Amino acid sequence: MGLQLQVEPIEERHVEPYVRLACREYGSDVPDAQPAHVRWKFLQNPQGVSIGIHLYEGGELVGRMAATPRRFLQEGKTYTAAYIVDLLVHRKHRGMIALLQLVEGLEKLAGFDFVMVIMPNQAGSEVWEKFAKLPRNFELDVAVVPLRPAKLLRKWSKRVPSFTPPVADLLWRGAVAGLSALGVFSGRNTVQTSWPCASEIEDMLSAAWGEPASGERTPAFMEWRFRRSPVWKYDICFLRDHGRLSGYFATRRTVYNGYDSRFVVDAFGRPELKRSEWAGVLRRLSWREALGNADMIVLIGNNSCGRLWAVPPVPFLTVPHRFLPRNTTVFAKWLSKPAFSFRPGAFRLTLADSDLV
Repeated sequence: MGLQLQVEPIEERHVEPYVRLACREYGSDVPDAQPAHVRWKFLQNPQGVSIGIHLYEGGELVGRMAATPRRFLQEGKTYTAAYIVDLLVHRKHRGMIALLQLVEGLEKLAGFDFVMVIMPNQAGSEVWEKFAKLPRNFELDVAVVPLRPAKLLRKWSKRVPSFTPPVADLLWRGAVAGLSALGVFSGRNTVQTSWPCASEIEDMLSAAWGEPASGERTPAFMEWRFRRSPVWKYDICFLRDHGRLSGYFATRRTVYNGYDSRFVVDAFGRPELKRSEWAGVLRRLSWREALGNADMIVLIGNNSCGRLWAVPPVPFLTVPHRFLPRNTTVFAKWLSKPAFSFRPGAFRLTLADSDLV
């Protein structure tokens, strides 16, 4: 019996087959093998209904990928992306036939303005570029604050002695904390962690749209993305200017390539917030983590626009793409009439617009 392709809304009946397929490939400990995570990711998204591109054999799900809706605003108009995630095929069916059938399912998507993939590995990038014929638009920028440089360098270079004393990292962390402290208490904004009411968030967001195209933020999206995940846990800081909510900053602590990392996931706020204000928040983060136990702080996004353009050169180090162990590539193609350009300066992306962290 051949494989049958179905393009259908993801519903509760798909949760168990999704979990079973993920367990076979990755084991039971990964997020995609947790039913609660699958429900959160696909059934509870406030931006719309996720569409599954499914391959069945005799009624059994043996291959899938999902088009999750991500809404973007540009000059007051809303555009919905089919953000493609979780391409997975059962090992016994893995091959060109299954891949081409799944790619064929992309052509049957309806109700989306464009299709988008954010791919952090070369093998996956080749699939989207060669088979799905999606244009490779740009690579996301990466900036880091190394907080344990000796530990990081020991993995990347054999020239660093394995007996490098821990005091070297300790001295470096002290230096980062000292440099970062210079900007911690500057600026007129105060930083709080208490969650504002929905009306305050709506008021803040209503003043923040324009150029470039940006992922839509609403109280419902923020609640879902940063507070409702049963697996991923986030820390949110809110900026206030004389009591008025002016912006927010989201991070997540997780293990990345064996390193304890603090990821900058999102930054958003009123347009009148100065670059120095955002840089001060990033330095506050560096100061706090330098006094803690993380190995590094990582910021991934197209940092040429939006709020992440304020990355301070000290202590953050922008990593040239040629030195990265792998690039994070953005593929995107319009399904309707093009409305804006998919280039770094016109299409603002943060990790909150993806499902990478």
